[in-house]
Amino acid sequence: MEKDVIESSIGKCLQCLKCTAGCPLASWMDYKPNQINRIIQMGDKDRVLHSSTIWLCVGCQTCVTRCPMKIDMPHLMDDLRKMALKEKIPAKEPNIALFHQLFLNSVKRWGRVHELELIGLYKLKSGQLFADMKLGQEMFKKGKLKLLPEMAGQKDLQQIFRECK
Repeated sequence: MEKDVIESSIGKCLQCLKCTAGCPLASWMDYKPNQINRIIQMGDKDRVLHSSTIWLCVGCQTCVTRCPMKIDMPHLMDDLRKMALKEKIPAKEPNIALFHQLFLNSVKRWGRVHELELIGLYKLKSGQLFADMKLGQEMFKKGKLKLLPEMAGQKDLQQIFRECK
């Protein structure tokens, strides 16, 4: 999304707060989705690119479905992250980039995410080895974490990743 496309999309924002009310991560964001829109409208690009909000958006599309103007906030957040990286602004939430890369590597390797591998590698590389350990044990006992991944369409997926490079 080009800068003028971002501005024209955000220019439609009514500040109705429906995006923020539906966002499952809004309470952890330094600026709520509607506030990001307003900050962009005010022209404070630097403030937006240094926020944690752009790194916390998970792209669930709840905001888009609730927005009467159908502003695509997840797409906007992707573009803002790209702008921040291009301008060499470090991610305010650095482990999110690590998690993203590990997630994609797991999908490349197995054809889908292998949760146990993802969690294990993330804990090792982030240095958070014992955080959430009891939760992980309970998930494993209940069969929510599999020792081996269920593989599907691995060759097709590898071809897609090759073509994306």
